[in-house]
Amino acid sequence: MNDIGFGILCFGDEHYFQGAKEKEEKILQAGLDSYILTDNPTYFSGRYIYYDRGVRSYHDKMKLAKDILDYRDICILIDADAHISDYSFLDDLKTYDFKKGITYLDTLFNHPERKCYVNELNKLRPEWNEYWKYAESIFPDFGDLTLMWEYFIVFNPKTDLEKFYETYDKLQIVKEFCDIRAKKDVLGNGEGVSISVAAQMSGEPCYWDKELYDLIGNKMENVSGKYLKK
Repeated sequence: MNDIGFGILCFGDEHYFQGAKEKEEKILQAGLDSYILTDNPTYFSGRYIYYDRGVRSYHDKMKLAKDILDYRDICILIDADAHISDYSFLDDLKTYDFKKGITYLDTLFNHPERKCYVNELNKLRPEWNEYWKYAESIFPDFGDLTLMWEYFIVFNPKTDLEKFYETYDKLQIVKEFCDIRAKKDVLGNGEGVSISVAAQMSGEPCYWDKELYDLIGNKMENVSGKYLKK
């Protein structure tokens, strides 16, 4: 049986908490572990990590992966507002043959924006331009990376991820600076791009898992509506 810990970042409006609470309950009922990174731990009954940062950032979800992998072999991050119509896949994941590295359920090709590669983003927008310059300076093929849809990501690392986090943390700083300048209330969207770059820089495999998509893709969808802008 796979040694899995599920992680959910939860803050903000009530519907995020309702979604995270439902997922936590279903995960625990399946006999699996759930960890919530939240500023309101009283809402949840399982394990939690207190989110006490004054500025909220989507990039912070990776704190969950770092902490969970200290105790579990595999970490799966799920967005609080991802809609799950059928939780039976949780039992399937107990024995699923997870690929090594970082894998994800879907790409932005299935997103309403219909984007496939980083190059399709508008690098001139304030929330991307300085980030783009930095990312391209450390990884020249940055624009050729596939755009992952981050609502379901699996970490079954091949390495110890130390070098991964060295790169990811720097990318988070740059992205949050850009978002502050763009006057965003919540920083760090597009964290999947930082995950992809950090994986490339550290030698950690990172790719779409079609078999996983075929297994559970029709049972889950992201409905946040907070799409990358052109």
